[in-house]
Amino acid sequence: MPETPSELVLVVPVYNEQEAIVPVLTEWRAELMRTVGSGRFTLLVVDDGSKDATPERLAALDWPELRVHRHKNRGHGQSCLVGYIEADAMGATYVFQIDSDGQCDPVGFAGIWERRRNAPAIYGRRTSRDDGRARRMISSVLRASLKLARRTRLNDTNVPFRLYQAPLAAATARRVPADFNLANIAMALLMEPAGFEEVPIHFRDRIGGEATVRLWGFASKALRLHRDLFKLGT
Repeated sequence: MPETPSELVLVVPVYNEQEAIVPVLTEWRAELMRTVGSGRFTLLVVDDGSKDATPERLAALDWPELRVHRHKNRGHGQSCLVGYIEADAMGATYVFQIDSDGQCDPVGFAGIWERRRNAPAIYGRRTSRDDGRARRMISSVLRASLKLARRTRLNDTNVPFRLYQAPLAAATARRVPADFNLANIAMALLMEPAGFEEVPIHFRDRIGGEATVRLWGFASKALRLHRDLFKLGT
């Protein structure tokens, strides 16, 4: 008999998160069991060419809900796009993306999930954070610059806590160029005309590893983002 498609696919891009990946997946699996229901979700980990023990930690998990996709390093945003496209190919109704570093608190998921029929995109909005002043400053500058330059109504375009209708997410992901760096921002802006809601969430500090975007490197990433968006046409 063919496998029944999951209602929800949780997309988790990962790169060198050997300390965090199992605790993160464990707590999210428990939350999805409670909120979505056993047999109705899949955990799709997109391994972006990890060079530490992440692949071994994943291989040791004997869970029927777990799927792992591996590819050579493409970056976080592009790995998210792969996850959206694969989730739709798996027949999912919805796709939800988080990060693999432990910052995404599953406590906030129920409020997102109960609104799933309200709009094609439901985003968490990080209204309280434990990850430091520099990270909050980066998000504030990004929000202000995108509101000014792109007229977006979104308040947290790069939040790794987003629920999409899977077919629309996959179609939108295919519109994002393969060299677009912060691809989740492109996703949010491209999907904005279809409608969205934002739900306040708490954002924790990371479990381990290092952040890929630091304050002193943010200016160059922001400049590249606006160049990418200009080419994208948004």
